[in-house]
Amino acid sequence: MTYISRTMARFPWLWLCILGLLWGANFLFMKNAAHLGATLIVWFRLFFGAIVLTPIIPTALKKIIRSPKPWLHLLVMSLSANVLTFHCFMEGTRRLGTGTAGVISGAIPLMTALLASILLPNERLTKLSILGLLLSFSGIVVIMAPKGTGSLDVLSGTGYMLVGALGYAVAFVYARRFLTHGDLSPLELAALQMAIATILYAPLVKWSDMTDIGWNWIFFGNVVLGLGVFGSGLAYVIYYGLIEAIGAISTSSVTYLPPLVALVLGWIVLHEPMHLYQATGTAMVLAGIFIIRKNRQKILPSTKR
Repeated sequence: MTYISRTMARFPWLWLCILGLLWGANFLFMKNAAHLGATLIVWFRLFFGAIVLTPIIPTALKKIIRSPKPWLHLLVMSLSANVLTFHCFMEGTRRLGTGTAGVISGAIPLMTALLASILLPNERLTKLSILGLLLSFSGIVVIMAPKGTGSLDVLSGTGYMLVGALGYAVAFVYARRFLTHGDLSPLELAALQMAIATILYAPLVKWSDMTDIGWNWIFFGNVVLGLGVFGSGLAYVIYYGLIEAIGAISTSSVTYLPPLVALVLGWIVLHEPMHLYQATGTAMVLAGIFIIRKNRQKILPSTKR
């Protein structure tokens, strides 16, 4: 075990709560900073997340510098788990409430289970797993239906969140298929992914929005610290430290926390209304995740936001 994982092994549930708080708070930070320009926010999130993980990069590069094959895999992972997902989650959160976006992000383990059952020969959905999928997606419909009538923002925001969840699912299944037994540790993969994604996303950025940013507290607090340093860089370190300390299945318990954290933070900080249908839909989503985890624990990683 590394020093980080040994530290987390002493108080694993405390670190799980911290991780769930960081990932759930990402939706609050995205909502607070949305007016600064979506593409800029995504790029700075990638950049400052990569800065935190920079000390890990030299060791990872030594392992793969002479082998071209891992670079192709890293390119796929960067595009799906970082570029696509970060962009879609930013655009989705702009159009939806903080809590609503956070709850829909709960579709990540559902998408992963569904995609794995299609692409991985030893992963098949049981009848109970199918029930869990239907229950969770019905919960998303319950949350969106009262808002969605005639609202293009709500419909497009939901679409962005689901596509972002699919991006993570693709990355999880791809990593299981091609990277599980490679030379790189998961944290080394994450560090290289973030660095590559920062480069890949740069041409998509609307750099003219820089004139509206400035180094004010909204940008520094929400983007640099909230989304970049803590919500991406530090969250990756905690996530993979917990996997090493207590295992992937126990770490996947964090799946339940980000939707709840996002819903509560949106209500308390941004005064977003919390209705009975939201609570009902959230309970359905989490119940579906619980059913799938109990029946498909092998493939369900925790969400990475």
